[in-house]
Amino acid sequence: MSSLLLTGGLVYDGSGNDPFPADLLLLDGKIMQIEPAGNVVFPGVKKQDLSGLSVSPGWIDVHAHSDVSLLAAPEAFGKISQGITTEVSGNCGLSAFPILTGEVREHLRSLYQGYGITPDWTDFNSYAEKLAERKPAVNVIFLCGHNTLRANISGYRRQTLSPHELAEMNSLLAEMLDQGAVGISTGLLYAPGCFSNESELLSLLGIVAGRGGIYATHLRNEGDCLEESLEEAVRLAEKTGVQLQISHLKTALPRNWNKLDTILKMIADARARGISIAADRYPYTYSQTSLSIVLARPYDTMTDTAIREILRQDPVAYGQALRQLSASGRDWSRVILSKSGAPAAAGLSGMTIAAAAEKSGKTPADLVMEILRDDAPGSMAAFGGMSDRNLVRILSQSWVCCGTDETARPADDSLGFSHPRGFGSFPEFIRLLREQEIPMQKIISRLTALPAGIFHLKNRGEIRVGCYADLVVFDEQALHSKADFLHPHTPAAGIRKVFVNGMTAYDGEICQVKVRSGRILRRE
Repeated sequence: MSSLLLTGGLVYDGSGNDPFPADLLLLDGKIMQIEPAGNVVFPGVKKQDLSGLSVSPGWIDVHAHSDVSLLAAPEAFGKISQGITTEVSGNCGLSAFPILTGEVREHLRSLYQGYGITPDWTDFNSYAEKLAERKPAVNVIFLCGHNTLRANISGYRRQTLSPHELAEMNSLLAEMLDQGAVGISTGLLYAPGCFSNESELLSLLGIVAGRGGIYATHLRNEGDCLEESLEEAVRLAEKTGVQLQISHLKTALPRNWNKLDTILKMIADARARGISIAADRYPYTYSQTSLSIVLARPYDTMTDTAIREILRQDPVAYGQALRQLSASGRDWSRVILSKSGAPAAAGLSGMTIAAAAEKSGKTPADLVMEILRDDAPGSMAAFGGMSDRNLVRILSQSWVCCGTDETARPADDSLGFSHPRGFGSFPEFIRLLREQEIPMQKIISRLTALPAGIFHLKNRGEIRVGCYADLVVFDEQALHSKADFLHPHTPAAGIRKVFVNGMTAYDGEICQVKVRSGRILRRE
């Protein structure tokens, strides 16, 4: 029987109510007593003095991409060091399961080659078993990715599914949900999800809704066609009754910044009609995705693996793509290379493409094309193009959670450079909302009880008797992100202790992961 008494801390219980001083008794991974200072009596218990510090439920990252990185870096240093105790992976249509065909296995192997992991599982059960063997530091729940699901049925090609194929996909989704996936995600910007029509999505979402699951969507378009893309998502939720989570809500590109009023009204109106809608956002104006999105058609509907093979094998196609990219007028000073295994990218991570090209003695287009030719699947970049004002307005909505949109990272850059959000999202989220004079107890609720409710995390996201002891101990005055694009792996300041299922997972005094006590959580 393990026990620990936390004394003298200021408790934010996740409810949004005012904080209060209290002692917390942790017993066998759960919170067993919450009492005024000095009132807990438990023989032989170890004590930790939290005087001058605050304690809250562990913070929940509702939009993560740690499906394979947790196998390579189960310590999840970037997540645990910023106070995250639970994360939701399998987002944007991309999950690590199911894998039923050689094509899907090879695609995922190529995509995740930098992690040194062989995807030798087949379904959610076998994947979860493998991950549990690695003992992740954080709790994790999973969505089943539509792109992965669809690719198992019809590959990554542009095509409409036949009735038989749709029935096969529905059956496969139901199996993954019954094994414990909490819902489905779509990445309608990416292949093969971008080839799906509304009837296909309605069929899938009916299955999810029938099991009380979540629909998390990376909209078809977050810029020029943002309103139409949001309309589609709302329409699907209204027709099926599924619970809708809008991934990384944004207005991309300056010409679309004025659309936010319309977007917020659309969501408010839908919520007023009884549609269950929430959203998430990382607190930065730079996004991060595949470097290949800089390419024009037809590459915008291809997988990165297919792009790499065409650029390697077809000199005519390579030359045409290079000319198009050279003439695109893109501002390369607002594109930052995050990671790539291409020889041309060596030593350039964290630099803008403009600066990297100058250092390499090449034009930006030439450098980018060389990188994509050699490692399109493993090349990521951060793209500037979002509004600071809109960011704060989005974060200020009571139904918006925090999501890092990042993988679990080790303390170093051995798995590539992170976006700063991989180490600093939650402290930065808090900072921006405190500047808006939103009370800390309301902010903490947005990071804990709100996401726990959305994703049906029983006995998590709150500090109350009987809840799992997922806790963050922090210094309110010292709390801030220290990560930037040149030093993205710098742990946040002010995070003193993190407990996962009652165990000390992170010690901020020495910036070290102590015990990996996370669990794979399944839909109940």
